[in-house]
Amino acid sequence: MTYRYGRDWHPVLRKPIQEITQAQARTRFRDGPSFCVSKVPDSSGGVVPDYTLKINPEGMYVGSIFYDRFGSEVKKYHFDEDPGRPEELFLREVVVTVYPDGQDTWLSLRDSKAHRSFLFQPDGRARSYFAVKGEAAAKVEEFTGVDVSAHWVPMITFGDWDRFGEHREPDLPG
Repeated sequence: MTYRYGRDWHPVLRKPIQEITQAQARTRFRDGPSFCVSKVPDSSGGVVPDYTLKINPEGMYVGSIFYDRFGSEVKKYHFDEDPGRPEELFLREVVVTVYPDGQDTWLSLRDSKAHRSFLFQPDGRARSYFAVKGEAAAKVEEFTGVDVSAHWVPMITFGDWDRFGEHREPDLPG
């Protein structure tokens, strides 16, 4: 496996946008601006990454993006800092996107048929947002008492990509 760095991942061209070296990424990790790292099977073009991480300076925010076999985004995790726990990041949001049956090529997010978002708070509150394309209203639910203890993870360090590239299924509300 190879890690490729850049400003973002280009889903159609299947390569980093404004590709940078690992040394440049290390500098951005320390000083900014933000960058992304994608784990790909090799360094050639035309591949779908296992995942892409979007990382802010010093790892204060990490967004993990996962793809289907066509390169369409199907799941995202958003981790961010919490002033009360500076050595950890909190898994604040999980977003799952669904595409039409019979999909046989890359589709953008606007081509999706539905998405569900779970937004968590460190105090155990959570909100679920479920939207289906073409329906007038989204379904919104709110929860309290959600066990978010597994949402806390040690702060990312440079090169610690695979830990944030794991598929994790936090305890989602009902």
